[in-house]
Amino acid sequence: MKKTLLIILTSLILVSCAHDEEKAIQDKLMYDQLLTKNNSEYYHMPLGLCEDWPEETTTRDIYIADFELLKRSGIKYLRISFGWDAIEYEKDKYDWLFWDDFVKTGVEEYGITMLPYVCYTPAWNSTEPIDSALYWNIPPVDMEEWGEFMFDLTTRYKKWIKTWELWNEPDIWIYWRTQDVGQFAEFHKIGADAVRKADPEAKIVLGGIAYRPEWIQALFEDHGLSPYVDIVNCHNYFETWHKNPVEEITNYVNDVYNVVAKYGDNQPIWMAEVGYSTFRQGSMVSDSYTAYYEYEHTPEYQAVDLVKRVALVRSTGQIDAMAWYEIKDLPPGDEVIGDIYNNKHLGIAWADHSPKPANQALIFVDELLSDPVKSIGENVVSNAGENTDSRYVAFERENGDVLLFAWLQVVQYDKRTDDKTGMVKDIRAESVSFTIPSALSGTAKLYNELGEGAEFTSLEKSDNQTVVKDVTLEGGKIAVIEIKK
Repeated sequence: MKKTLLIILTSLILVSCAHDEEKAIQDKLMYDQLLTKNNSEYYHMPLGLCEDWPEETTTRDIYIADFELLKRSGIKYLRISFGWDAIEYEKDKYDWLFWDDFVKTGVEEYGITMLPYVCYTPAWNSTEPIDSALYWNIPPVDMEEWGEFMFDLTTRYKKWIKTWELWNEPDIWIYWRTQDVGQFAEFHKIGADAVRKADPEAKIVLGGIAYRPEWIQALFEDHGLSPYVDIVNCHNYFETWHKNPVEEITNYVNDVYNVVAKYGDNQPIWMAEVGYSTFRQGSMVSDSYTAYYEYEHTPEYQAVDLVKRVALVRSTGQIDAMAWYEIKDLPPGDEVIGDIYNNKHLGIAWADHSPKPANQALIFVDELLSDPVKSIGENVVSNAGENTDSRYVAFERENGDVLLFAWLQVVQYDKRTDDKTGMVKDIRAESVSFTIPSALSGTAKLYNELGEGAEFTSLEKSDNQTVVKDVTLEGGKIAVIEIKK
């Protein structure tokens, strides 16, 4: 009897210790910061990074170097991919070895908050043989096996991970070959039920759309998917895999928001994959985009685009979190899904982890927007005329400081000549003044995209407004002005 009682007490102690350890880990994670926008006039939009690690070719040294880059950059959020095909290599046979160390090390030693998506149908559950190029993008023959996998995956890592994104870019054929919306809705529901059964605290993320808000509408309106979704995700690669100017990213975000507001349940929205490549061959960037100016798709301009893109997305007030794709460029011999060129040149670092200028740009804009802000661009008035190329967004911190981001729009098809070389020199320059409807008595600094700054003194102050005078905007550059209250 005493021995039995001792065993019971020992078991209770072990269970209690395990619970306390799990709670301690969860307390260190920052999932709450990813869901802070709703009902908040001022809020902080966390920035993260993305990376994919093929288990077959990734060594521990590689992902430790990735973790170290995040640490140096002050980034705590990391969108990752779990490959169903690699983990469940045969029906009911799992290989967890790579991911056990990856997840535990990343979370416990580096304080990273993991944001995984789960993708890729295994060959044993596909209508395509393993030696075909695309067995993994076929919807599984037995969808209940998908549910079993998601239950096992969530159960195994629920101590460290609290969001699960079910698939990736289902609105394009390369990831969901049938493009059957109803079929994907059924697939998502099975996965969501499994995750919630394994971990009722976990949040379900809709597989991030590549570019089609109408896909979300169909899922919600026609197939009743909204109750199975806690977070909506959308991606963006304007000016790399889409011809639209990056400035139109605000329209895209608002289109997604309007769909969710009308057909969903006011779910938070992430842009957990966004990027701009440093690849070009002459003027050719991709099948969708052709460079015009000589600086486009260079490492230097990628840094400008990153700051511009973050500011534009944040200005909508509709995105809770944003993650740049990706950490590093890929070696030439690596296999990729889709575009074999741009997919290897999206990193903020080179393949050897040495930083591109975009790494410093990410550090700068993340720090600049680290405090909660609200967008005030609609209240700021520019003196530029109707034919101006200038664009701007503005923010106010809770303490009254103002941040102004201004630049000349690069992609304006109606203003481009017939030059097809992609090497046009951008000689545009404009001097623009901005009127801010608040009295700002503090100092001001003018920064470039890397956070290199100098005092800015061309301010005209009064009791009810501040005029930022004669800001010089040049093609391919960005001006960031911080004015203290």
